[in-house]
Amino acid sequence: MAKKGCVARPCDHFEIVNRSLIQPPLPPENAVFLDIDGTLLDLASPPTAVIVPPHLPRLLQRLSQRHGGAIALISGRALADIDGMFGPGFAVAAEHGAVLRDASGEVLSSTLPSSALAGMADELRAAVAAKPGALLEEKKYGLVLHWRGSPEHAGALIELAAKCAAAHPELVLQAAHDALEIRIGGTDKASALETFMSLAPFTGRVPVFVGDDLTDEAAIARAAMLGGYGLHVHRSFNGSPAAVRAWLAASLADEGGA
Repeated sequence: MAKKGCVARPCDHFEIVNRSLIQPPLPPENAVFLDIDGTLLDLASPPTAVIVPPHLPRLLQRLSQRHGGAIALISGRALADIDGMFGPGFAVAAEHGAVLRDASGEVLSSTLPSSALAGMADELRAAVAAKPGALLEEKKYGLVLHWRGSPEHAGALIELAAKCAAAHPELVLQAAHDALEIRIGGTDKASALETFMSLAPFTGRVPVFVGDDLTDEAAIARAAMLGGYGLHVHRSFNGSPAAVRAWLAASLADEGGA
């Protein structure tokens, strides 16, 4: 619960949500792993239209301080996008773990790009151009077909993605909310979480992962396997990123962090 007098402050990190949805406050000994789209931020189409609440980067910074730096953002987004939204100073697993970077800015690992992705980009661009409401998100390690604005095109886009990827065994298809990504295999959010847990300042802590999508289920399971737990936004927060943000803020407030 917020400390008395918090409401009189600028309230830089509290939001009005159904308080019954908030999970128990995070203990400071946890290592915290957070998905972005659909978890910290409301989904948007196109993905570039997401809105980052002004208080959120500072909230995450303060949460990182509380947890001794053991907080990481694990996302399908490109590294530059994540930095643009939240700024430096966070450990990041970008593009489903294709790039791992620590909070100091050191790149811990990165996957080799695939020339096959570049080779199929033109065909995918032409396909979405002929389907109003569909779009192609181009990243270094993946191409994402989105159809949130045109669900009637889902079947054709899925079929096209499967055809494009079939001849390239290094590529995998990753389903997501109203989207399908063709990306380089061998990395995922679960592996990224486990790698971070082997490194300071995460090692020895209890991992907690929060996500919302099919791409997050393996990381939720891996956190449990490593002695922690995972929370799914739809199962644990009634599908509300605002409730996730309020829960993080309440964890700070629980020990005077507000």
